[in-house]
Amino acid sequence: MKEIKTVGIVGFGVMGAAIGLNAAGAGYKVVYKELNDELVKSMYDRWVVKALKKRVEKGKLSQEQMDQVTARINGTTKYEDLAGCDLVIEAAVEKMDLKIQIFEDLSRACPQDTILVSNTSTFLIEKLMAKVENPARTAGLHYFFPANVNRLVEVIRQKATSDDTYQALMDFAAKNGKVAITVKDFPGFAINPVFIASYMVLDSFYGDQYNVATLESISQEALGVRFGIMWVQNGSGLGTCYHAGVSMVEYLRESDMGYPAMPEALKAQFESGQPWNLEDGPVNEDAAARAKVKERLLGTIFAVSTHLIEKEVVSLKDLELGICTALAWPKGPFAMMNDMGLEEAQRLVKVAVDAGDIKLPKAFSGAVPEPWPL
Repeated sequence: MKEIKTVGIVGFGVMGAAIGLNAAGAGYKVVYKELNDELVKSMYDRWVVKALKKRVEKGKLSQEQMDQVTARINGTTKYEDLAGCDLVIEAAVEKMDLKIQIFEDLSRACPQDTILVSNTSTFLIEKLMAKVENPARTAGLHYFFPANVNRLVEVIRQKATSDDTYQALMDFAAKNGKVAITVKDFPGFAINPVFIASYMVLDSFYGDQYNVATLESISQEALGVRFGIMWVQNGSGLGTCYHAGVSMVEYLRESDMGYPAMPEALKAQFESGQPWNLEDGPVNEDAAARAKVKERLLGTIFAVSTHLIEKEVVSLKDLELGICTALAWPKGPFAMMNDMGLEEAQRLVKVAVDAGDIKLPKAFSGAVPEPWPL
């Protein structure tokens, strides 16, 4: 199995830099690539020096520790300078053609055994790696925002990914202090199909009866979270949320699984350039009105999660672990279903199916299923 000592990162923006800092903090050498000398310097100053200085000032890091981390990170403008890396992580903007080109360039510049991975959140790994020689060394390594704080990493095996590549990535994630789950190559992988569907359904209710404050409150109540789904969308950026939603609709809306449609409200809010206003008026406390949203929201989450298990995209235990780790939900969807009883869970799934949000999973198509084996 390949030992990873030096990590390359293509794209040193918010995500790439957080991944790089995480790796350098765990003792790896990091070489990042940016488009020109100016970006190489500005990204280093902004995301490495300034970010670490803040931690020193807050007493979270000593000056000596900061110096050790910064010494492990270097930048370049050339793919050839990544040839000495054991692993290269692509963290460029979400444009498929650009990513395919990056991997073709990496394939040319790096030795045949350099592990090449993408941090994409929605694109299929197999498509991104179409022009890579020796695709057995390719996979997905999907970090969650913010990558230096969020502990979850999805290790995505495409059809060609070798056991050695997979194991090397699982070990790398563990040495970075991450919780790694194993996922098949599938649109959005495992966590995003659930989360994106949840905000698409919630946003679709925005309007007369439901302001942002009400939808935030309903999601907090439904999931038992301190920060609801509207708040998380703002944190992720509505541009990211909108484009990820468009991508998932394209992949899955007409599939045998189905998927919620793009809500007009999300599109309009993204185009306005403003985040959701979480304090846009009084919260609607009408029990029936709240129940209507809550039932659709939970029914969709349960249906999408069940489809992912039935399609063997991810194991039930890994999906529960992944959702609780990445999204900070106190309980995963299967624990929630068991707690409320599978008869009620089946009813909620059918509410979501009847609304056109999703197609009926096999598990709920007959008699009431047994509780999930957690």
